[in-house]
Parts: sequence; C-alpha cells; structure tokens
Amino acid sequence: MQRDSLVHVAATGGYGSVFEVQNGVCEVGLLDPMAEEYSLMVPQTALEELDPATDADRRELVGRLALLHLRVTRGLLARDGFELYVGRNEDDAFELWFAQGLARTQRVATLDADAAANLTEVLLPLGLDAWEDGGAPCLDGWGWSLELVGAGMGQAAYGTAPAACADADAGACEGLRDLVTALAGLGLPVEWCPDGPHATGGDGA
Repeated sequence: MQRDSLVHVAATGGYGSVFEVQNGVCEVGLLDPMAEEYSLMVPQTALEELDPATDADRRELVGRLALLHLRVTRGLLARDGFELYVGRNEDDAFELWFAQGLARTQRVATLDADAAANLTEVLLPLGLDAWEDGGAPCLDGWGWSLELVGAGMGQAAYGTAPAACADADAGACEGLRDLVTALAGLGLPVEWCPDGPHATGGDGA
C-alpha cells in the first residue's frame, strides 16, 4: 500500500485514497459525500487495497461501478470549481451528489435506468492511464481529479492546465469534455468552456 492507493475503508463502509503511510498507519482521504471529516487516520490492517485498474479494465469496472468521483478546481476562482459523486444506494440505484465551489456536497438526483446507462457509457472511453501521475499544480489555472471504483478495482488520475493554455483539452484526459457535457445533460450546472470546465450556478459560497 502506498500514496494514492485506492482503498475500501471498513470503518466507514466507503472508499478512500491514501495520502500517507507511516509506521503501519495511513492517512486516508475519504471519497464519501456524506463524510463529516476530510480524512481519517486508519491502521493499515483496517484497509482493503483495491486492485489497480487500467483503461483496458474499464468495461468490467464500469459494469459493476460502485463510485465515480470528479473534482474540478479553478485556481483562485473557487466558485467556478465543482465536485460530484455517483454511488449506489440501498436499492442499487445510482445517486448523484454535487457541490459548487466551497459548498457542501448534496444529493441532487437518483438516476433512472436510461440516465445511468448513458453515464456509464460515457465513462468507457476515458483515457486515464496517461494521467496516473498528473502534473504540477497551477495556481492560476484549472485542475481535475477523477476516481473510479468497481468490481474490486480502482483507478485514479488527475491533471492541470495553466490559465494561459490556449487548448483547454491539453490539460484534460481523453473523454473528460464528453463526461462534463453528459453531466450537464443530467441537469448539473456545469459546462465546458474554451478554457475548460466550469460550474455555472450561483456563487458556490
């Protein structure tokens, strides 16, 4: 187990990303829209590491999707960033959670079968392998991070683009634009602009 490993956290029943491992104890960032804490200190023995997935595993992973987490940051323009989760409820239906800017994530919809199928379909072509190690953060630009969990596997990627970059796709993985467009089609206040993805509703305070 190492930094950025995706894990199942027995204490919460959810998932997380390992921030640090030291003397058998891990700091884990929680990937849970209902979590009260941003991270937990957890004994390594209380974590189940997910098998690392690649793009080649995507169809199997998405076929048993347990979690999608996407965060977009906009540097100093915090209100233009957003965060969303898709996970399964007790009825095995997908629930969509969303937050703009610095607001707390809230449940906004339960997806019907057609919406769920459309969303999982747009996840298939995401090109995450090349973005496993991300890049240097850009204070005045925008960044993204994405985690997928399913079928006992996990895949994570992230990237950044400077504000002066003329090509918004240059800092994004293949398929991210289509994912944001699909999310807008589900009614979320997001859009892909010439300088990358933005939240579009309210002030996000």
